[in-house]
Amino acid sequence: MATVGFRQRLWRNDGGERGWSRPARQLARGPKPGGCGRVGEQEKERVDMRYPIAIEIGGRDTAFGVAVPDLPGCFSAGDTLDEAIKSAQEAALAWIEATLDSGADIPAPSKLDAVRNNPDYAGWTLGVIEINPDMLDDTSERVNILLPRRILKRLDAQAKAHGESRSGYIAHLALADH
Repeated sequence: MATVGFRQRLWRNDGGERGWSRPARQLARGPKPGGCGRVGEQEKERVDMRYPIAIEIGGRDTAFGVAVPDLPGCFSAGDTLDEAIKSAQEAALAWIEATLDSGADIPAPSKLDAVRNNPDYAGWTLGVIEINPDMLDDTSERVNILLPRRILKRLDAQAKAHGESRSGYIAHLALADH
């Protein structure tokens, strides 16, 4: 199974080719060893990630069910078809964010024909959801915050105890499961 490497973005060059490239700047961790892409690469037009979905048609007493075959365990439902598809897009975004936060790779979108030919989805209606890569942008950004000095000293002490920078520790706290 093809995967999209940690913190990578989909691009298309003028020749219509697609690929995955790493952003020039990362969170405090730095680039993943063996990653693709180079800093200073020619700017490329980014395109949405298009994931196929399989829709189980609902009825008067049942909801529409939607599975995202490329994202194991990612599914949703809705009382209407439009609601089910919107919920599938939200579920896929949440799945991708959680996977990236854990440091794992995300699967690359498969071709719609691959899902159509999968016997697990025989009789299901197929569609596509789009995930905007800008929603997953991990480009570091400078921020200014105002904290009481005593809180800042506590934050710095905790960051040092964890072997992290202040910025890295704040990011760690934001991503921690509570």
